[in-house]
Amino acid sequence: MVDYLVVTLQHPSGGWVAVLPDFVGVTGRATSMQHAIDRAAAGAREVCAVIFDIKKAMPQPCDIGAAQKNHRWAKEYGIDWQQAVIQKVTLSHPGTGLRRRPAKRESKVVEWSRRAAARRASIAVASAASYAPQAE
Repeated sequence: MVDYLVVTLQHPSGGWVAVLPDFVGVTGRATSMQHAIDRAAAGAREVCAVIFDIKKAMPQPCDIGAAQKNHRWAKEYGIDWQQAVIQKVTLSHPGTGLRRRPAKRESKVVEWSRRAAARRASIAVASAASYAPQAE
């Protein structure tokens, strides 16, 4: 799990726009700020999946200072740092989470040995019951 910076600003049309400086081109637009952040995070997850598939390095998260120094990026997205809302979003990179493996199936030899032992045990119990003295 890695924390990435999300810069959210209100769009002049009334909605919200969320951008991630570490994922150039990934934006989220919505009527509410949280929904815009969720959309941007979903886009970032898609980019992470593509990066993972082509076996490239994931982007390293930047801090607020580095994002503010990137004037070209800020100008491209029209970010006014005085009115922007800065948050962090936690993303898990594909392939780094806990993988759940299916339970291993026992080998045929182990399965047959277990069944044979169970059969012998049931035969022994049945034969012991037949030789037991009968109470009258």
